[in-house]
Amino acid sequence: MNADAVGRLMNVILQMQFNLAHVIETFHQQTAEVRQQLEVIFEEEKKVLDGCLKGVDERLKECSALVEDYKKHYSDLSVMSERLRQLGAEPNSLPVGLPADQVEEVVARRLQDLMARGRI
Repeated sequence: MNADAVGRLMNVILQMQFNLAHVIETFHQQTAEVRQQLEVIFEEEKKVLDGCLKGVDERLKECSALVEDYKKHYSDLSVMSERLRQLGAEPNSLPVGLPADQVEEVVARRLQDLMARGRI
């Protein structure tokens, strides 16, 4: 091979090396951009999940308060029903009582009941 051919071959190899370096640099830039976009999406989805959990927490607090209200009203109604019976009134049936005393048990049993009936 003569010197001109070797020189041209070296130039081609150098140009290929330059092109490959450019492709690699572009790839790294695009990878960094995609990673940044995915991190933004991840943070947005994380906020959505946090919001869902906060909503669940709020509903559970409301549920806990309602269970306590139910227990109080049920107790009051039981006393009133007993007094009415003592006064000679026909006994009225009380509404269904709670299936448990603890809020956690009440919620768990109500969930089971709703699932059994296909409501959730």
